[in-house]
Amino acid sequence: MRAKELLRRYRNGERDFRRADLSGESLRGFDLTGIDLSGANLTKTDLRGTKFANAKLISTQLCEARTGARRRWSMAVLLFALMLSGVAAFILGALVALFVAPIVEPSGSITGSTAGDIAFGVVGLVVIEITFYFSYRQGILATLGAFAVAFAVAFAIAFAVTGAVAFAVTGAVAFAVAFAVTGAVAFTVAGAIAFTVAGAVAFAVTEGSSNTPLIVALTLLIVLTATVLSFFISRRALAGDPRDKLIRDLAVGLSALGGTSFYSADLTDANFSHASLKSAHFRQATLTRTCFHLAQRLHLSRAYKTILADRTVLNLLVSHRPEPDKSYSGLNLKGANLSGAELADLDLTETDLSGATLEGADLQRANLTKVQALGTQFHAANLTAACLKAWNIDSTTRLEGAICEYVYLLRHQQERRPSSDSFAPGEFTKLFEEVLNTIDLIFRDGIDWRAFLETFQNIQVQHEDANLEIQSIENKGDGVMVVRLNASPAADKPAIHQAFKQGYQKALVAAERKYKAILQDREIQHKAEIIEIHRQQNTDMTRITELLAQRSTTIDVKATSQSDSKSNSKAMQGNDQSQNFDVQGDFTVNAENSIVSLRDVSGQVNNQINQLSGGETQTQLKDLLTQLQAAIETEPALSPDDKAEALDQVKTLAAAGQSPQAKQPLAKRAITMLKGITAGLTETTKLVGACSRLLPAIGLLFGL
Repeated sequence: MRAKELLRRYRNGERDFRRADLSGESLRGFDLTGIDLSGANLTKTDLRGTKFANAKLISTQLCEARTGARRRWSMAVLLFALMLSGVAAFILGALVALFVAPIVEPSGSITGSTAGDIAFGVVGLVVIEITFYFSYRQGILATLGAFAVAFAVAFAIAFAVTGAVAFAVTGAVAFAVAFAVTGAVAFTVAGAIAFTVAGAVAFAVTEGSSNTPLIVALTLLIVLTATVLSFFISRRALAGDPRDKLIRDLAVGLSALGGTSFYSADLTDANFSHASLKSAHFRQATLTRTCFHLAQRLHLSRAYKTILADRTVLNLLVSHRPEPDKSYSGLNLKGANLSGAELADLDLTETDLSGATLEGADLQRANLTKVQALGTQFHAANLTAACLKAWNIDSTTRLEGAICEYVYLLRHQQERRPSSDSFAPGEFTKLFEEVLNTIDLIFRDGIDWRAFLETFQNIQVQHEDANLEIQSIENKGDGVMVVRLNASPAADKPAIHQAFKQGYQKALVAAERKYKAILQDREIQHKAEIIEIHRQQNTDMTRITELLAQRSTTIDVKATSQSDSKSNSKAMQGNDQSQNFDVQGDFTVNAENSIVSLRDVSGQVNNQINQLSGGETQTQLKDLLTQLQAAIETEPALSPDDKAEALDQVKTLAAAGQSPQAKQPLAKRAITMLKGITAGLTETTKLVGACSRLLPAIGLLFGL
């Protein structure tokens, strides 16, 4: 398609020019706001002064295209730069001549003495030279701050104007040279020198000096030094030195006003490789996976509110090679196109690579700790020996075809995967696809297992197609636990995670209310039980006295020491010490007509449970066993013997809870016994419901 035809159809209201071939055409100065050139070929096209504001340039080929300002704008830029530098140089020339003259011809007309005039001139020139020095070493902004403080001192009032003018001239000349980025820098500098001579001559003639040539020569020498410094400052500013950011931003910003505009354009997957991009305007443009590889003069474009605003990022996108003295940790590379980039051994810790493409990139031994890689493309990228500690990926991360022999899950080459040998083809991708099919539930203050199981069962019903299963439970220490759930690949994992989070919080609130009610009821019940125990003891003792009068009663107490290394038994004839047991023992009480044995067992269970206080796991186990004990004691369908046996198993679990991992077999046997005891009960009984809810949670704490 020819450029004229495109313009004619555009003016007639047509906007859809997708896949058009405009290679080699000149679109210079065209206003194509809102046009759709997605997939079009604009290779080697002249785009100087073209407006693509709000245009769609998705996957457009812009290789070797040329951007820049229109010819009239370039002339205006040149004239403005010449005028600015000229005026600044004229003022500086006159100012320098003001201080050179009393040194060359001291007459006493300024201070009243020849020595005073010479001192006046010397001090004035020193102030100017100091201003030049600080402007070059510290930058324009830093110099402005320094002189603002210095001139606040009364002693410096006499020379405040001198320093301010010198500073303004240095900045103005540097800005003018930087602004003249159209190639007429030499012309601008020459103009500045000419105006310097004019200013010096004008001053000398006005003052009627007889040494005009000498004054002009000295003035020119000083101002020439200032001009050279200004030139270097401008070059430094355009190179991206942060000391001269103000000059660069102003110069590039004004230059881009008449340049090629991509303002708010969609340049997703566009290709600017080898293009010349001076004076282009990329403000608020979408640059997702836009290729700038080997683009020229991109740093002379306006890229505010894009990733190109960071000079380190810009240089990396152009060269695809990191600079040796730069840090790349924590950079914003969101949507960057780094296809084929050489990033081996690079530290990208906490860098945002979301939506970026690293297809074919060399990431061998790269540090990808905590990188954000959501929607990132790693096809054909080499990740061998890379550190993938805590990197964030999801189902949109493309790992198909990635090259990888092994990786490390921790820094300093720790936790190698696989532990030996290398990944077979496709194994690396499969490994992390399995990770992607999981949902991590993080609990920072331990887990209320009752609330967890209730929420988990509800979520399973709500998302039955997700096939949710508990894969693992990890204790990370400091009260942090991670429950990892398996889910089907098609499951809406963010929705499940959010639903579980909300459901768990509601269950916690409900459980807290219930616990408070139970505690209140237990407090009332406990007071009543104390009264009943005293009354019952009196009754028991009366009955025992009556029985002792008729026949002897033997109470066998078998006590097992805490270390389980010794055991002994003794017989006590007719006394009331049957209630004074060692809480660490395993007791069997056989007393005819005794009605306190079940209560004794319950007390022993309480004592054993109360010893669980060594950590978060024991605290959770203590809560679960307390609930289970209460359910057993209040179950009317359970016989006293079965209750005693069930409570004994609860006590066994409490004892095993002191060393959960070491006592797994014991805990497993106790859980099996409890299931057997409740097997004869109907499913509607409260104990059966409690066991079905509590026993799985208890088993999880023991790693069963």
